[in-house]
Amino acid sequence: MKSHQLSFLGGALMCALAIGCSDSKSSEKNVGEPNNTILQAGLIETGKAYSMKIDSVGDIDWYAVPIVDSGYVTISTKTVPDNLTLNVRFAEKEEWQAQKEKWLSPWMNVPTTVTVAGIDTLYFAIIDDYNDAFSDEAFEFKVDFIKEFDKYEPNDTPELAHDVKPGESVQSYFFPNSDQDWFKIDVDTTGYLMLRSRKVPEGININARFGWKESEFDEIEYISQWQNLPAGLQVSKAGTYYFVLSDDYNDAMSEGPAEWKIDFVSEMDATEPNNSFDQAHVVKIGDTIRSAIYPLGDVDFFTFNSDKKQTIRINGNAPQGITPNIRLHTMEDMKPKIVQNWAEIPLKVELEANTLYYLELIDDYNDAYSEEPVVVVLSKAAN
Repeated sequence: MKSHQLSFLGGALMCALAIGCSDSKSSEKNVGEPNNTILQAGLIETGKAYSMKIDSVGDIDWYAVPIVDSGYVTISTKTVPDNLTLNVRFAEKEEWQAQKEKWLSPWMNVPTTVTVAGIDTLYFAIIDDYNDAFSDEAFEFKVDFIKEFDKYEPNDTPELAHDVKPGESVQSYFFPNSDQDWFKIDVDTTGYLMLRSRKVPEGININARFGWKESEFDEIEYISQWQNLPAGLQVSKAGTYYFVLSDDYNDAMSEGPAEWKIDFVSEMDATEPNNSFDQAHVVKIGDTIRSAIYPLGDVDFFTFNSDKKQTIRINGNAPQGITPNIRLHTMEDMKPKIVQNWAEIPLKVELEANTLYYLELIDDYNDAYSEEPVVVVLSKAAN
């Protein structure tokens, strides 16, 4: 059984694409009324211009176009009367059902682009947007088809995510507008996933977001925010991790590919996992802490006890590009209480007796990372 898919992508195809923007052939005659139902849909061909009218309030015109392969379909118009705002909606025909149209999309503004896969014949209806306008003037419309050129498509949902391996070079096309590409990778142990790109087409800014499924049948659970590439994720357990790539605002597209890869980096930080209060790594005053701020956005927690009222000095050094900031907390009624707000090291801090403290460590703006460790020294301050 074929897997029929149609995804709304928004916008017309780029004028740089010759097939989508070449001069159309001479306009064909109107394919003929009545075509007010899917059963009366006029059969048309891709790449040819046709004439039609919205000639009465509430008029709806149906058309059918054969689709021979997976790819992209765009519907465009010209010389549309000023009082008309055209909408289109896509469907398949249900041969064995009383309701003959199986809608594949909502109503959308024209021009628009959809991606199609596994559809032999694509049906669509055109109306005035609110069905409250008409015109005796004819206008032209055209359906263009571009064959899929991204070998990983269709992969626009987590269920269609394509498997990749660490270090494998992959080429993705961000085409057309609002295209999203899903991939997944198997990880056997703890560590980090790091996405990097090169040779990205001009105008494309790749963003990535990571996800996880508890089982094959569960919905995707996002485990990171959108990040610009390079983008990383700390892996705290083995399993299959999903990630989606898109242009940052989903408003740009390119017919050329971007090259990227995802690497797995083994855990280099002996204090991990320590990304929360309940995972805080236990240290003592007098200890030297070595902790990698990796990947981007990494937060590391440490906990230590003060047995008496005293002043300590927090000092250290960091790899180039990292500016360590620390924040100190205690617990009050089982909730964190800030006792020293964010500050760069070195600094001195007054501690109370018989108190458990939590030290939170980040890069100052959470916008840098390094596989080299940050060194933090907790020492008693000199009198």
